[in-house]
Amino acid sequence: MKIRIKRITLCISLAILLSGYIKATDICISEISISGNKTTKDFIILRELPFREGDILPEEQLIEQLEVAIEHLNNTSIFNYVYVDYQSFPSEREDCLSCMVTIQVEERWYYWPEVKIKFEDRNLSSWLHEKDFKRITIGWGLRVDNVFGLRHTLSANHYFGFQTGFRLSYKNIALNRSRTKMLGFAVTSFYNKTMNLLSENDKVVYVKDPDNYLDRTFSSELNYTYRPGIRNSHIINVGYKRTHLSDTVLKINPHYWGSEKLTNNTFSAIYTYNHEHRNLVVYPTKGYYAGTEVGGAVADNGKFFYGSLNLKFQYYGEFSPRWFWSSRLNTGATFKNKQAYIYDRNVGYDEKNLTGYDYYVIDGQHYTLLNNDIRYCIMPERIVRIGSSEKLSKFAKPHFALYAKLSYDIGYVYNENRNTTNTLANTFVWGSGIGLDLVTYYDIVLNCSYAINKMGEGAFYIGIKAPIF
Repeated sequence: MKIRIKRITLCISLAILLSGYIKATDICISEISISGNKTTKDFIILRELPFREGDILPEEQLIEQLEVAIEHLNNTSIFNYVYVDYQSFPSEREDCLSCMVTIQVEERWYYWPEVKIKFEDRNLSSWLHEKDFKRITIGWGLRVDNVFGLRHTLSANHYFGFQTGFRLSYKNIALNRSRTKMLGFAVTSFYNKTMNLLSENDKVVYVKDPDNYLDRTFSSELNYTYRPGIRNSHIINVGYKRTHLSDTVLKINPHYWGSEKLTNNTFSAIYTYNHEHRNLVVYPTKGYYAGTEVGGAVADNGKFFYGSLNLKFQYYGEFSPRWFWSSRLNTGATFKNKQAYIYDRNVGYDEKNLTGYDYYVIDGQHYTLLNNDIRYCIMPERIVRIGSSEKLSKFAKPHFALYAKLSYDIGYVYNENRNTTNTLANTFVWGSGIGLDLVTYYDIVLNCSYAINKMGEGAFYIGIKAPIF
């Protein structure tokens, strides 16, 4: 009996010692091996990693960091697939093991002869509702992603139809070797015979002059990005815009832009801070994002000025296998010394949307929106192989994931200059809906849904998020 107890005690002691040793074992990253990047430079990939050669980490932390590396490399939008793994082996050091981290990427296609068909409404559902083929802009040009393998983006386009003009942009130019400081610029010139001049009954009113351009605008902008790590970025954007309006514009809406002049020079500056912690920016299911934006503009030789403050917070979580939820808060306030319609465009523009209000807009100076979703993954990501041709390798492995979605949004917009026909401002609004999201490669997200708003109006909506088009 004593011998058995001694043996049991010895085994327990040995297990405790071994468990303590294993738990205390660290791993030194002795080498990082990269493959598959025929165009992308190695240091572009290394820039997105949360670790470096020579780092010593507990094994559990290393595994977590490998997941972070996959997320950030996917969020660069220059790879179709990213695979990261590690192999450990004995080290010359006694206090840790060594490992080699292997990174394999499959690059995207980077040269896009662009033929754009842009529906000149706030969203696709709104255009389908009106079916006005005159509100279509067709653009042709070229976009090159990952220029020189440095993650630069060059875009040059000519437009005709609803809008006529051109746009040239070049971004992500590194100013230092560590790529913490980036520069970008854009030059744009547009001419419009049809314009959004005001809103009535909570809907946009478009005015057209078939013989003359209502708006002629030339603009240029320069942006500077400081990104010291992989999660935080600071962006400063300065711009200049010269606009000439037809006298028809101010006759219809004297408060269109806060000036009685038909020609105006506008100088603007915007500071943006982003803290990125989402697993996939295109369609996040886990993580969070926080950001703020402070901006201002001066026009009419300093007689008109405008300022804005916007705050965003998003959270994404998984509460059960294949079940996800998200909540996204977007709030902002503006101030200006004169009434100006173009600075009061709010819900229905940019990223300020509410479920069930695709056909409506809500103008105002201050707003708070809360978008909530519950999603169920009907089909986890599946890869489909199409042929084996090397020439089509960048398109031969599309992936698909399908989600069912239940949405409930609420919001409030304050408008001190509310048109009496616009009844949605200065009241709480809400909308709910159910739909499907199809997520595929090249950052394409397709969605269809049925939604109902506070007025009891229900409708089917279709949307597409596709940066390559």
